[in-house]
Amino acid sequence: MKRTLILTAAVLAIFTLSFAVRRLVGQPGAPATRPAGPAVPRRIVSLAPSVTEIVYALEMEPSLVGVTRYCDYPPAARGKPKVGGYFDPSFEAVAALDPDLIILLSVHDQPRRWFEGQGRRTLTVNHQSIEGILDSIRLIAEAGGVPERGAAVLADLRARMTAIARTVDGLPRPRVLLAAGRTAGRGELGEVYIAGRSGFYTELIRLAGGVNAYTGSLPFPEVSSEGILSLDPDVVIDVVGDMEAEGADAARIAADWQTIPQLRALRNGRLHVITDEYVVIPGPRFILTLERLARVLHPEAEWE
Repeated sequence: MKRTLILTAAVLAIFTLSFAVRRLVGQPGAPATRPAGPAVPRRIVSLAPSVTEIVYALEMEPSLVGVTRYCDYPPAARGKPKVGGYFDPSFEAVAALDPDLIILLSVHDQPRRWFEGQGRRTLTVNHQSIEGILDSIRLIAEAGGVPERGAAVLADLRARMTAIARTVDGLPRPRVLLAAGRTAGRGELGEVYIAGRSGFYTELIRLAGGVNAYTGSLPFPEVSSEGILSLDPDVVIDVVGDMEAEGADAARIAADWQTIPQLRALRNGRLHVITDEYVVIPGPRFILTLERLARVLHPEAEWE
């Protein structure tokens, strides 16, 4: 459970931080920063599971010498030296690996400043949105000297996104509530964090052919059962992320929602529990989440 909560908290933190920064400066999230220097790195450290997935997708893993303890996809990443956690990377462990490129997210501002102060080359990428993820694939590929691989990965992702867009175009858009964080399988809902004003999940809902049932200003509001009833969505997506870690099966997780049986989505049989771990990692496997959501939101469509 701890691992799932950390990854979910990481997603919440990324988008909450992005929202706060935009309110302060009145500008969109900061763009990704390019690495200094043209040298192709031979010793890369990744400080996020989503970054590690991109490195492997680009076949740059021979140069990957360090990852966080939460980087376990693909399975080969589990064998890489560990440099601490997502929020608490070990500066000493990173330095001991003598990296020539450290790839971070925008939430890692303090580590970035420390590493750069030590003369380390860094690359900060933005995983706060789908376009940010796509752009980070290009940036990491360029930094790794494999731009052609980046172009191929991007072409595949964009083609799959286009296929979804064409399929859902013109179809009615259901109102969707996406539960992004809660304690599952306890026989009650308790307090639920839902996808809010903007960010990764709200963007996925839109691209999948739905609209967010929540129209307020918060990035990840915490709502009660009464709040969920007031939203009364057409579809509920319950993102658990790691069913085994939560100690519950899908049936028990779904049963939590029976405390509010009058909810429109439940009356119409449109509660969907997603337990795959990739749904809480805003990396290149976002396309799997998007394809899954599109089919859930539009079972009436003709899917290949």
